[in-house]
Amino acid sequence: MTWSKGHVRRFLPLAAAGLASLPCAARAQEVLIEADSSQREPEFRGRKVHGDIRFGAGFGFVAEDPIFQAEPSIGLDFRDLAPVQLRLGAPVRLRIYDRDPEQGPVVRNTEWDEVGDYLAILQRLQYSGDYVFGREGRVLVDLRVGDLQRVQVGHGSLVRGYANSLDLDRRRTGIDLSSRVEGLLLGNPAGAELAFVVGDLSGQQIFGTRLGADWAGAGIGFSVFGDPFAARALVPWAANPAALAVDAQNRLVPAGSRGATALGIDLSYRWTDHWRFLVMPYLDLNLMPGVGKGLHLGLDTEFILGRRRRARLGAVVEMTAGDKHYDPTYFDVFYTMQRMQAQFVAYPGDLPADFAAGALPKYGFVLQNDLSGVGAYGGIRFAHDDGAFVETGYRYRPGPLGHTWETRLGVDLEVVQLSMLHAHRGALGFDVIDPAGTLARLDLNVPVLRWLDVFANAGFQYQVRRAPGEPAAARQPAGGFVGGGGIMMIGAAGRFGW
Repeated sequence: MTWSKGHVRRFLPLAAAGLASLPCAARAQEVLIEADSSQREPEFRGRKVHGDIRFGAGFGFVAEDPIFQAEPSIGLDFRDLAPVQLRLGAPVRLRIYDRDPEQGPVVRNTEWDEVGDYLAILQRLQYSGDYVFGREGRVLVDLRVGDLQRVQVGHGSLVRGYANSLDLDRRRTGIDLSSRVEGLLLGNPAGAELAFVVGDLSGQQIFGTRLGADWAGAGIGFSVFGDPFAARALVPWAANPAALAVDAQNRLVPAGSRGATALGIDLSYRWTDHWRFLVMPYLDLNLMPGVGKGLHLGLDTEFILGRRRRARLGAVVEMTAGDKHYDPTYFDVFYTMQRMQAQFVAYPGDLPADFAAGALPKYGFVLQNDLSGVGAYGGIRFAHDDGAFVETGYRYRPGPLGHTWETRLGVDLEVVQLSMLHAHRGALGFDVIDPAGTLARLDLNVPVLRWLDVFANAGFQYQVRRAPGEPAAARQPAGGFVGGGGIMMIGAAGRFGW
């Protein structure tokens, strides 16, 4: 499980068995919408639709180039009518100086050369509804559209920590939907759940769904996820067999068949006293046709803290076992990078001499390596209803790249908004600061005045980069690899609200 201000209610499905049995004061057909109750400034209280116009400007570095960034956006808040929030905007990054390797245009055209780049103008659409119907019924809906930073489905055995916009040159808009209907069946609490995820509305990442049901604490779920365009092999560059072919959109070129599919069934039992703790053992069985199969046996716990029960402390432990080509949690935080190249490196100088011969997409990587055996996962998390969370987890899996460490921190308050991510995957060990195999991201926004914010962005993410000795002609196909690309930006944003 993961936590954020917009997803605190995801605890409710876990404790639904107890909550649904409590007396409900709602009358037949009565509907209650749990919308945001934040205070409105006096001049805004009489308005049904609120919003703001924002214009940010900053300076920094993207990869090797100094950059000026301008980002206009508009936000709309409909929560006085319905629990809906919307934001549209797009950054424009201009090179102040084009350092080697030269890219050519002043505007970083790799950020605006695909359909998904324009769909990403929809930065955020959020709907969070909590409805009561009849005497015992309840419906919870949590919908996010936009930049997805932390997606988990079910117990996380297929999808955990997935993020869709960690490529510096490819902003993406996706869908993350979680919904639940609950009530009483034969005198016992019962519920049905639906999760639906689309990583990229232009179709270049994962999509799938999970259907679940529970009765008297016992639950069952079915999942299917896939990536129809996932590469299975890559094309070497004809001009240099030690490099990989790259198209005009600076993407590695796939070869042969494409696509990856995963199927799963999960069983669980929720034991809770409704108000103080939750203990949930679970068993997940997963199959990737043509790849491998495996199981996840785990225990998830949750403790509610404080007199007002607004803080939660959780822990999960899990054992995994799989056959020769099974990779647990196939769609994780690294997937958008590894789908095209599993062995991502940091810099051109880190490339081995036989790089092109050994560079494989994730699908090909798991087929060519022995991943069989027993692995494990452990994680802890803390969340507060006011809008703060922290979580960290370590996974060991057999085979190469078998070490994964991931830590996330988030704060969403009126005085500060902060999001941090650090994740590392590599050979066994704890070299978590090694740039090769590392993702890092920081987003900070501090309102200093009613109409002015100061922001900072930093991180070590990834992009397709040229190998040594390649031509630097702008927008020309050339050999490349998935490597590190840093971002550092600081600036200010003016905003006008109504």
